Amino acid sequence: MHFFDYTNPNHIAYAILFAIIVLLIFALLRYKLLEFLKQRKVQKRFERGNKLEQKAKTLLKKKGFTIVDYQGAYEHKYCEDGIWYSAEIKPDYIVKKKGKQYIVEVKTGEVSTSAKNRNTRRQLLEYDYVIENDGVYLLDMENEELKLIQFQSKEERRSSSTLKVVVALSVVGLLVPYWQVRSCILLIILGIYGFQKLFK
Repeated sequence: MHFFDYTNPNHIAYAILFAIIVLLIFALLRYKLLEFLKQRKVQKRFERGNKLEQKAKTLLKKKGFTIVDYQGAYEHKYCEDGIWYSAEIKPDYIVKKKGKQYIVEVKTGEVSTSAKNRNTRRQLLEYDYVIENDGVYLLDMENEELKLIQFQSKEERRSSSTLKVVVALSVVGLLVPYWQVRSCILLIILGIYGFQKLFK
């Protein structure tokens, strides 16, 4: 007795329906498996991050820092087209050492553990701008290395540009033999310094 007859249209329809059901079940199982693996990966990363941050706490204490705050929320305001908004940032640690306060951001992985990474750099720059501090540290937990990150301020950039102009004018003044030209250059230099102090 044959259960499947290729000449019977009903049998062919049932076979196609069965194949579709099998494919749908396979697709659903594959989707569920991928979701499970994805969640497991995120959970493992989260657990590893927590473990490393606790390890970071021990490392900071070994290096003589006192923990002041851990993942505390700090609010800052910014304005866009006249409308004020507030944003919240959460640095990993606020620490103290020898009366000075520092921000410490803990990073893992190969890319984010360097200030050369633009996302890391922007994050540290925002922390530096918003929170009162005497320095910002990036703690690379892959190598257990603490790096001090410093940003040049606007005032330092302006001073550097002014110094370059003054040096250039001074060199020109020394090379020019006429005292009238030298006097003019001296007045220009004095004017630059006066202007800079006026707008500080």
